[in-house]
Amino acid sequence: MRPPERSFLALAGVLLTSAVLLLPLCAVAHRCGCTWPWAGAEAHCNVHRASGPRCPWCVHPALGAAAAIGICGGQALVFVRLRRRRWSVPAAALVAAASFLVIGPLVTALLWLPTDYPHLFVAHARGRLGLPTPFD
Repeated sequence: MRPPERSFLALAGVLLTSAVLLLPLCAVAHRCGCTWPWAGAEAHCNVHRASGPRCPWCVHPALGAAAAIGICGGQALVFVRLRRRRWSVPAAALVAAASFLVIGPLVTALLWLPTDYPHLFVAHARGRLGLPTPFD
């Protein structure tokens, strides 16, 4: 297999793994109950409840799409930059995959700020941080 093909397949594996982890990240970040589609996402996410806060990524699908693009784009950038610095394909893929742990929470927090959702990794984060809702 030629190096460009190996790089493409390695990056595709990283991005596929990240795509699978997006809904669990949403659940951890927003405390909303999102889960994998095959695990009954419709029954768990608070977007389906009649009252209370509702998952910002589910209420506003553009935010969920922006999260996916931001996280996967950031990881792709990490991979490409490392490959340009002559890192091996496996090493670049491993670091790009691990960057999910930094890029994911950062993108999630940035996309949470313009919403009125109260939770971000901890209950009532907006109030604990003294942040007003953007609609006040």
